[in-house]
Amino acid sequence: MSLIINDLTKTFHKASAPALDHVNLTLEPGIHGLFGRNGAGKSTLLATIANRLLPTSGDVELDGEDVRDNEHAQARIHLVNETLPFLFGMRVSAFLKREGRYYGGIDGEAAARMLAAFGIKTNASYGGLSFGQRQIVRLVAGLCLPVDVLLLDEPVNGLDAANRERFYRFLIESFAERPRVIVVSTHIIDEVAQVVERAVILDHGRVVDAFDAGDVASRATVLVGDGTRVNAFVHAEGLQPVAVERMGRLATVTVRGHVDERDVPDGIAVSGLGLQDYFIRVTGDGGTAGKGSVAGTMDDMVVDGAANGSADAVTGGDRDA
Repeated sequence: MSLIINDLTKTFHKASAPALDHVNLTLEPGIHGLFGRNGAGKSTLLATIANRLLPTSGDVELDGEDVRDNEHAQARIHLVNETLPFLFGMRVSAFLKREGRYYGGIDGEAAARMLAAFGIKTNASYGGLSFGQRQIVRLVAGLCLPVDVLLLDEPVNGLDAANRERFYRFLIESFAERPRVIVVSTHIIDEVAQVVERAVILDHGRVVDAFDAGDVASRATVLVGDGTRVNAFVHAEGLQPVAVERMGRLATVTVRGHVDERDVPDGIAVSGLGLQDYFIRVTGDGGTAGKGSVAGTMDDMVVDGAANGSADAVTGGDRDA
């Protein structure tokens, strides 16, 4: 089973730039993290996959079927986002049955068990629940539907720390029992780093990187030291900077790929990055990464002085620190 996104573009009326810009992705069964800054296009991508929005161009295929105007394919895809349905007169049990009718049933026993762990009874009034509790009901319903693609857009908004941890546990448990494509879009990257298997980073509507989350340490390396020395090493090794920070003559340069500390000259400290730190550096202040591919962004960050052997490329020369 696979979900294939082909050259997907979405431009809203009067927008200065596309919300999605030629997005190409193949998602196999697994828990995928979708990360991006505000306005990067995450919600637009998920809504388009779920056929809530129509693309300007491109398409989404589920096992070779275009999901657009395709009830069979749409019944295999479920989106949980922050738009709460106005069903306040319903009991929780009725809400679960309503969700199940469209998607070919729901595992009511599992749903009741999960909700009980959150302290929510199925005979409770849906409208009488808090925002966070209503979100939990919708998340539990999503986990218990027999869909092949589950899209979770900011799923833990409104949940306290204990309930977020409980939700992640049920998410992993649900996937283990029935592997499928699950996409989690969130800004709380550190929390989901141990949950997701694959990571996709969006910026300015483009995919700037997609990789196995467990391999994040090999995606980039941080070099810290005297700017002249770091710059010379980066240039000599042909490394591609992702981000450059400096304080006086001290430079912190994040480069693409893994660098073995045994290959680095004395005086330069080497460290890896976690998923959140890598995301921050790839998207950069102001989202510069979205203007091209990751490789292209790195080229932009290599100041011309580096190619000429100038320390000013990293240290900034005579500019104020």
